[in-house]
Amino acid sequence: MSEQILEHLFDSPVKVKIYKLFLRNAGKYFSLPEIAKKTQSNSRVVKRQVNGLLSISFLRRKKVKASRKKGIKGGIYFSVNTQFDFFNELNNLILKSSPTSKEKMLRRIMKLGRIKMALISGVFLNTDNSRVDLFLVGDDISERKLRKFLSDMEAEVGREIVYAALTSKEFDYRFHMFDRFVRDILEKPHEKMINRIKFID
Repeated sequence: MSEQILEHLFDSPVKVKIYKLFLRNAGKYFSLPEIAKKTQSNSRVVKRQVNGLLSISFLRRKKVKASRKKGIKGGIYFSVNTQFDFFNELNNLILKSSPTSKEKMLRRIMKLGRIKMALISGVFLNTDNSRVDLFLVGDDISERKLRKFLSDMEAEVGREIVYAALTSKEFDYRFHMFDRFVRDILEKPHEKMINRIKFID
């Protein structure tokens, strides 16, 4: 049985995205359409991978009755099985590895606008208690490009990205007013991918 499980563990990039989604959202249930949307993957491929993960007991499923009153859509929903034989090992391997390529992130961030500072923390560095996962300071940032970038990163990481974006003027004002939110971001563990602000080390 162990050999069969190992054969199923890493045979698809889509499967890795599914691992991240469920491991970062343990206890939550997702339908097949939700899984496909959140991982930005083909629905047929997702269905095949989910069935494979059900067969080795990584996932469990339950049938939910529709309820208009509670706003619940009926159907089959899936959640991670925390009693899976290799749950702890897989959890450590997937979540402690780099969530995504930093080089890839940097290239995308540079195209968002005139970026003065880009700081990553939280999920990107596998740290807890961060105020944000991504902090941007810049001007003429494209909202459309930013939304697409965040959506793509969320598919890679497996959960919603908490972010904040300030203009250069807003950041300058809030920094020198000792704004608690900005100070917390800069004082907690982080990595600066871009820093063109002279008064920030």
